[in-house]
Amino acid sequence: MKKLAVVLCLCAALFSGCGNTQKSAESSTDNAKSSSADGIDLDLTKMSSTMVYSTVYSMITTPDDYMGKKIKVTGNFNAYHNENTDKTYFSVIIADATACCQQGLEFDLGKDYKYPDDYPFENALITVTGTFTTYKEDNYTYCQLKNASYKLQ
Repeated sequence: MKKLAVVLCLCAALFSGCGNTQKSAESSTDNAKSSSADGIDLDLTKMSSTMVYSTVYSMITTPDDYMGKKIKVTGNFNAYHNENTDKTYFSVIIADATACCQQGLEFDLGKDYKYPDDYPFENALITVTGTFTTYKEDNYTYCQLKNASYKLQ
């Protein structure tokens, strides 16, 4: 009986603590979503690593919610060359808080930039700013930051 009482108390403490976590997560996202003086609609650089990872996951799974928004994000630069299409794709890689899981957000600097001359070195820490959009390729929909720019950190 004593064990049951302890378990019930621990469960009550656990559930009461979870309620506040949701509010702080929502307020963190709301604060980062407000448009700033430089026109950024969603500044992921102001979020914790857990919130950034969660927000990028949300962007990938519900892209219509972010369409046309100017996004700012920090992560590691990655380039991938697809031998079949002879295209190179560029992304900023975002890890979760424990660095066990990663997601990439593709970006496009535009036609005036040549790889590798105008791009950072592989795995460099960069901040990318661009307009969120999607495109279709081979019957798949991909997310991308269009008209992007980057800054080395």
